[in-house]
Amino acid sequence: MDDKIIVTNRSVLVRKYGSTGLATIRKALTALAEADRKRGLKSRVVYLDDKASMKRMGGTAVKNVTDPRESKAAIDSVFKSIDPDYLMILGAPDVVPHQDLDNPAYSPPDDDDDARAWGDLPYACTAPYSRDPAHFVGPTRVIGRLPDLVNAKE
Repeated sequence: MDDKIIVTNRSVLVRKYGSTGLATIRKALTALAEADRKRGLKSRVVYLDDKASMKRMGGTAVKNVTDPRESKAAIDSVFKSIDPDYLMILGAPDVVPHQDLDNPAYSPPDDDDDARAWGDLPYACTAPYSRDPAHFVGPTRVIGRLPDLVNAKE
């Protein structure tokens, strides 16, 4: 059993950093997995946009890496298949998108003018994709994000 799963989209990392940059990231992830092993945790990287990996988990690979619905479904498949204790999202929202919840405080022009409340909360919940924040009031998954910079190149 894997204790910690690290999820990301390989195609975006390659687009942002090139194959050399991806190799550097993979080396760092290997070092992280080794450090986890020394603490008694088994870690694994899952590329949400990799067809073979996602098929083994009973899910569908992310085709549109900017689509919150596809990313939520893919991460839900990872949890259903592996049931890790921890899940780390690797990359900024341009690598793995935030979820696009309706903002309950939205009331332009006087108050909050953001129609969406972007974040990772839905990934921490078993409910399927929705924009309704009321569907995500009971997180049961431990989720974290290790972001890079949006639109970074190195």
